Amino acid sequence: MKKYFIKAKKIYSLDTDNNTYSWLLVDDKKIRDLGNNPLPSESDIPLLDFSEYTVLPGFIDSHVHLTSTAINEISLDLSIFTSIKEIIKTLEALRDSLPEGEWIIAKEFDPENVEERRNIYIEELDHYFPKHPVLIVRKDAHSSIVNSLGSKLLGLEAKKEEILKEEEHKIAIGKVYQKIEPSLLVRGIIKTLKKAAEKGITTIHALEGGYTSPPNSPKILLGISQYFPIDVLIYYQTTSISKVKELNLKRIGGCLLVDGSISTLTAALSEPYVGTENYGVLYWDLDSLINFIKTAHKEDFQIAFHAVGDRGIELILRAYKKVLKEYPKEDHRHRIEHFELPTQEHIRLASELKLNLSLQPSFLYFWGGEGKLYEELLGKERAKKIIPLRSILKNKIIAGGGSDSSVTPINPLLGIYSALSHPNVEERVSLLEALRMFTYNSAYIGFLEKEKGSIEKNKDADLIVLEKDIFSIRAPEEILNISIIATISKGNFVYKKLTLSFDF
Repeated sequence: MKKYFIKAKKIYSLDTDNNTYSWLLVDDKKIRDLGNNPLPSESDIPLLDFSEYTVLPGFIDSHVHLTSTAINEISLDLSIFTSIKEIIKTLEALRDSLPEGEWIIAKEFDPENVEERRNIYIEELDHYFPKHPVLIVRKDAHSSIVNSLGSKLLGLEAKKEEILKEEEHKIAIGKVYQKIEPSLLVRGIIKTLKKAAEKGITTIHALEGGYTSPPNSPKILLGISQYFPIDVLIYYQTTSISKVKELNLKRIGGCLLVDGSISTLTAALSEPYVGTENYGVLYWDLDSLINFIKTAHKEDFQIAFHAVGDRGIELILRAYKKVLKEYPKEDHRHRIEHFELPTQEHIRLASELKLNLSLQPSFLYFWGGEGKLYEELLGKERAKKIIPLRSILKNKIIAGGGSDSSVTPINPLLGIYSALSHPNVEERVSLLEALRMFTYNSAYIGFLEKEKGSIEKNKDADLIVLEKDIFSIRAPEEILNISIIATISKGNFVYKKLTLSFDF
């Protein structure tokens, strides 16, 4: 049991009154006291002096595909390459280290990042890798590229199209992920959580199971959770009530897809994508959606669904409204993930139904703004309406902040910067609002607000120490350069800079 004082330049509680303090006391994993009065001059309780730094509640990422991100740690990350030529050469080196017939797995391929500005052709993969099956997962995590040998081994019809989408993509990654050695996966999970701690994260909402991860990933995570440096809250991405009950979980869903993604032109829209007659895809009909939600709701599960386009959002809202009208429950906290292109009426209805949202502001950093992907596929006017943060918060909706890792990096400061710098000036939020998205709000939408999300007496000692006072910045860009000095999870230092000399 560790007991110690922390003294800081300023401790921002982010509680409802936004109180600030100069010191706090940690004892038995909890915050036991806070104050601004002078600390006792004589005490045998250790004092950690962070007088040069500021302290915030630990960050919470409300939407992470943990095992999918962990697979990045044991596969080739293509996000660092700037050309397809470089990618092919690196894949060749990997090929030469593997026996014939073994899968080559690469992730995070984004055609926007390579100088050729195109996908990798199947013909290229067939030419360079005739005896190795190849799976390349694209950045959006909703599509992939598989060579002909890979398609044959997966039982898919050999294709000449550039990418696999929808069911074929799910089949491809589902089967390949099952082939990953469990010990390698565990190593990747621990490494991912340690990297999250370096970014100031003390809790993540892990969306597991389904097509984005090995099918048994919830069970794996529960089995090794005692080794985690930070807390992991599991959402089981399945429609099987019995599977969730078997693991004694109270949350079902996450990226249960109502529709797809904008980058693959599968998010369901009321108007077609620019230059096409494509309106996207709905994966559920209304009756099936209502029946599933009704069953899960009556079992007292918290439910989460992925909905991106306005037609997808319309469908999930209609289903939630029908069930909640028939079976009202005051504090259900059912969720919608992403909620990227809602109408103002959708926002009003989500508020009325007391739905919670998990939003990914960093999508705006990568794909929002002039000439970027949202504008290219949706046109200028619709692109302005993407992730309308100000409209959502103005309607009293509790929205947590997430990364959707591995789609964008686990980095709350990037998400906070992106929320402050929304390409549509009218949809920008304040720094305090952005910080609360990645602290209190993300705790609340996981039923954790009594334990986490703000610095208050008897809450978990989940804290981060920042090099600079984030409230003193003059321009949002400065946020990206703020260093995390230390991360504390339940009183334990899970990350600290080497320059810190104390032994904790």
